[in-house]
Amino acid sequence: MRNGMNIAGVSEMVHEVQTQPHEAICRYGAVARWSEGRGIRAHNEPAVLGTVKSPRRYDLTVALEQGPTRGDAPTAVRLALTALAACALTTFVGGGSARGVTLESLRLGVGAERVREGGRDRLTNLTYDLAVRADTGGVDIAEVVAGMETQSPNHRTVIDRQPLTLVLGDGAPEQAPEPAAPPTGSGEKVAAAVDWQYSVQFLATADDASAPLRVDQPKQLAGVDWGPNPQEYLLTALASCVLGRTVALSEAAGRPAGPWRFRAGGQVDIRGLFLIGPDPVVPVHRLVLEVTPPDGAHDGWQDLVREAVRTSPVAGLLMDDHLVKIDLDAAAVGHD
Repeated sequence: MRNGMNIAGVSEMVHEVQTQPHEAICRYGAVARWSEGRGIRAHNEPAVLGTVKSPRRYDLTVALEQGPTRGDAPTAVRLALTALAACALTTFVGGGSARGVTLESLRLGVGAERVREGGRDRLTNLTYDLAVRADTGGVDIAEVVAGMETQSPNHRTVIDRQPLTLVLGDGAPEQAPEPAAPPTGSGEKVAAAVDWQYSVQFLATADDASAPLRVDQPKQLAGVDWGPNPQEYLLTALASCVLGRTVALSEAAGRPAGPWRFRAGGQVDIRGLFLIGPDPVVPVHRLVLEVTPPDGAHDGWQDLVREAVRTSPVAGLLMDDHLVKIDLDAAAVGHD
């Protein structure tokens, strides 16, 4: 055990997925619903990890971006930044532990500039502020950071654009529209920070009034089911963000919003975490957004959803490529 990670268990997992590639595919989903008076309520679906179903469920209230927050509920943008930071740290802890690094503390702050103009809403100028205190055992922390950049699924999803499939009601699957061009000019700063607790458990905070968020992995992936994992947060952010924009567009058009249901899905090939296999796929891929409209939805609701996707900051985060600037503050802590 190092940093709470069962290195022998991870090695056994690597061997298993090398010999049984189908066990490497992890499928995740999240559902977001909106109704008058309740706002957006979201939850993760049971994850399918290879051939094993993990029946975990976590419920969240998500604050509408256009209105006041509901108590201490996070926004979809905050969930997306949390997902990005927590996934990067999960990869860092795994890579550092395998190399013999003993952590004392670990924190990653993710910042972005949010620019809104003429209905467009984009996240740009992403930054990581990584603070590490550790007994490195002679390991160059920069090498661990490089592994994090290469092998973190959510990070790679953001720096390498991913296609999104839309399923609108009973319609055939279609390619989601390209994100709107980023607005020019400066915007507001948004940020979230994630602190390592133990093993793959993290606690996320933000610079708003929202409550801390727990992040963990299923037991099958070395977690203890303390909270959703980074991919589940990312899919919750996508479903909630596009849902919130659809509601806002419906209300702006003077059309009753009604109860909506948005489901986001995607999968991770964990061979990408270990860079094994002939052509390991690292990002969250096969992204799909399925929309169930209210009964008796108005004509043209599909175009409103397409426009919501096109102008959604979270959809733009996933469907476009981004540069991420990383600042590293590493301090060696010696142990006798």
